[in-house]
Amino acid sequence: MTRLRAAAACTSIALACSSGPTSPGPVAPVPAARFLSFQSARLAFRYTSIDASTIAQTASLVEAEIDRIPDDLGVTEMPTVTITLYPSIDSLRTAVTPLVGSIPSFASGLVTGADAVHILSPNLIERWAYRDGITSAIHEFAHCVSLRLNPTFGNQPRWLWESVALFEAGQYTDPRGLTYFTSGPLPTFAQLNSFDNTIIYDVGATFGRFIVDTRGWDTFRALIRANGDVSRVLGLSEAAFLNEWSSYVRTFFRVGVADSRPMTLVPATFEIA
Repeated sequence: MTRLRAAAACTSIALACSSGPTSPGPVAPVPAARFLSFQSARLAFRYTSIDASTIAQTASLVEAEIDRIPDDLGVTEMPTVTITLYPSIDSLRTAVTPLVGSIPSFASGLVTGADAVHILSPNLIERWAYRDGITSAIHEFAHCVSLRLNPTFGNQPRWLWESVALFEAGQYTDPRGLTYFTSGPLPTFAQLNSFDNTIIYDVGATFGRFIVDTRGWDTFRALIRANGDVSRVLGLSEAAFLNEWSSYVRTFFRVGVADSRPMTLVPATFEIA
């Protein structure tokens, strides 16, 4: 079991550059990372020296969580997923920019297909704790599975794309401390889909919990296949869907109720300790 934790760290990281006394100098190149390989039962890892002493443990921890995700999403076959662990944010950006363009400053990982995860090393201590890095790798694997279910799903729409991965990785932010639920207003789909904020990382796991608890796994999968079209799948307008979700969250997570008991969360479940 894992304690409640924040879903995303929003850190702006400046790229290294140099300048002369009168004109900017060239951008300092990022040294090419030298990658080694490690094969686990269902995953292929690419890693550098920063992960050499823990790669077997990393693989074991990720493997222990991934069996249930294809079952949850109704995916019967997965390719071998390659997880590349980068030793720095610069090396991650250098590798993925030719594939996807620039990435947000808060990004710590992404997928470039149903079989490819690119993520910062869990041993990059200036970014996160080791266990948080493992959880983020599980989050990215969930993205891969959702792409097997619907190859057009990547950020289409962003609110559901991230909600699926946050829910499956158990990345909840305590709703009792979020103004969306304590005083409002609720975020709109437009806000949740925007890349200029990180609201979805605060609330995404609760969308997954809400849909599965009130409509079931089949509906969750249907929404993924329909790219989050709540009108077609649920017969609800955006406003009606968001209001029902908010009401569920306030009740289920006891928002506004005097209760000092801590929350204990595990992937795709919720308990009050």
